[in-house]
Amino acid sequence: MDFVSLNESFTPLQELPSSPLLLHVHEILSAEDDDTKIAMSITDKPDLFSLLLVTTNAKENYWNAHLFYMDQVERHNKEYRYHTFSNNESIHLHNFLSQLFN
Repeated sequence: MDFVSLNESFTPLQELPSSPLLLHVHEILSAEDDDTKIAMSITDKPDLFSLLLVTTNAKENYWNAHLFYMDQVERHNKEYRYHTFSNNESIHLHNFLSQLFN
């Protein structure tokens, strides 16, 4: 994933239809400092939608991953699941999942 400035980040989001999920993403980005860099990965298929938003700020020394997910039913009902992980939480989750699937 390539990190871009906060101002560059809105381009891929403009292609998505308006929804509560998109509003939530905009709220997160609006709360970020101008020095924040972000990376995004979007999967949009008929049976699922996922958006991974990673925000990082070297000046303030933080890194967060925000995961949004909708299956067909959730999409139809305009609902979604949301999880956020700090850098340390992501490392622990990665280690746990690696052990689980080995």
